[in-house]
Amino acid sequence: MSNLIIYGDIHGCYDQFISLRKKINPDKSDIEVCVGDIITKGKNSVKLLRYIQEHNIKSVIGNHEDKLVRYLEHENSNKKNPISLDENEKNIIESLDKQDIEFLKSLPLFLKYKNITILHGGVQNHHNLDDITKKEKSKILRMRYINTENNFIAYGKEDNNSIFWADLYDGNQGFIVYGHQWFKEVKINENAIGIDTGCVYGNKLSAVIFKNADVNNFKIESVKATNGK
Repeated sequence: MSNLIIYGDIHGCYDQFISLRKKINPDKSDIEVCVGDIITKGKNSVKLLRYIQEHNIKSVIGNHEDKLVRYLEHENSNKKNPISLDENEKNIIESLDKQDIEFLKSLPLFLKYKNITILHGGVQNHHNLDDITKKEKSKILRMRYINTENNFIAYGKEDNNSIFWADLYDGNQGFIVYGHQWFKEVKINENAIGIDTGCVYGNKLSAVIFKNADVNNFKIESVKATNGK
């Protein structure tokens, strides 16, 4: 392995992703991975999804991919679909071909390279990624804040006493590279690094590059967003 390149939430920002990848200039021996939420919100989700497949770029599943996969699974049942989609999500669903759908369904919850664990949301210290329930998986995909009793807090329910999960994480599941919660700058903790820098919201798209998957040897590369898309 030469470099392990991990991209933050892309959200269909195809042009920025191409610019960032060109800036990094990956070698054929490098491994490229996305932290999930590669699609929705931005204007080129399907184009981006197919580019990633064509160039053998890996990804873990994000909560937005998870939502579309669950929607498609419900569509195959005889019951009313409990998941509602916005117009952007509907357009994506209508544009997906069989290969796209299989790719989305195949996305793992996490990937691990040496001591680096890549996932979308976050973990708590009691989690074991090799042995989790369906309910725990849902929380890991959506993890942002926890309360003083160590309980998961749903989005929008956090308050001044809430604690960001990475500030308490002890490293027992490896050094975690994650997305989901966007920051103006990459968030670096002792045992985790958050690389969603809000490209789709007009900030920038970032990646962390580890030399030989060494947690002590990394650099950050970014490109600015263009009109938030």
